[in-house]
Amino acid sequence: MRGAEARVPLKLTLFGEHAVVYGRPAIAFTTSEFLTVRVIESSSFIIRSDRLKLTGASVDMNSLKLENPEIKRKIQYITAVLRRFHIQKPIEIEIESTVEPSVGMGTSAAVVVGTVAAISKYLELEVTKEELARTSHEVELEVQGIGSRMDTYTESLGGILYFPREGGYEVLPQRSIPVTAGYFPRTATTSDILRKVKAMIEEEPTISNQLMDIMGTITDRARQLIITQDYNRLARLMPLAHNLLGALGVTSASSDDLVSKAREVGVGCKISGGGGGGSILCSPPEEGKILLKAFGAVPVKATPTFQGVSTSFI
Repeated sequence: MRGAEARVPLKLTLFGEHAVVYGRPAIAFTTSEFLTVRVIESSSFIIRSDRLKLTGASVDMNSLKLENPEIKRKIQYITAVLRRFHIQKPIEIEIESTVEPSVGMGTSAAVVVGTVAAISKYLELEVTKEELARTSHEVELEVQGIGSRMDTYTESLGGILYFPREGGYEVLPQRSIPVTAGYFPRTATTSDILRKVKAMIEEEPTISNQLMDIMGTITDRARQLIITQDYNRLARLMPLAHNLLGALGVTSASSDDLVSKAREVGVGCKISGGGGGGSILCSPPEEGKILLKAFGAVPVKATPTFQGVSTSFI
């Protein structure tokens, strides 16, 4: 049976999460954690993954349907891609990930990017990484209704990407940013948190926009510090960015405690991604690893990588 595989690097957001949805800049980078999507010729349509965990699932006993928002959304992403490519003949789609889903590393976007890339390879279509990114973002918006292009573009293209106010993106110089990362269980989905932020902006537009303007200023400063490799100053920006995200209501009590304790001992930490638990970045990395371990975070590989999505026949 013929098939194709896409390997998608997972990302961490350095600065600008949430603010990027509303036109402010952001910086994200790909890591050596990854998600793999395989598309294989089959006699029936099958979606398979050992990582689509059933945490928080329930069963409607009238219809005998499984009810789980995260699994439902990932299946919606996949079926949206199948519709876009007019897939008629049955295929099996297998998803594997080196990290748990919904931890702030862009696993949902990686499912989209990986499915688009693997099906494109399976159909022997010649597509650029830019085209993969654009198509994946369109699918993400179709399903989720709100979101930025940051995750799909970062994971498609790879490297350290800066997303400016005016749109587009800039691939920053290759740098080994000295950070470590870990994650905690999430208390809400990214889409739920996005809706929460949107509601706050509608209720308090002036305050919310001022907060995001400051976040944008921090992101622009971070871009300069990455280019000049001034990582001590970069680390000092991290708790400032975290506290602004806290003002938007997207941090958790556990992440706030960790960031506060880290600051006392001269370590810069912040959430990375949607919030409500999930990933946390710390710098310098050695001291950060000790703190993350003490707080019970699951460690992840946070060293930047620069390849982007890759595909092959299997």
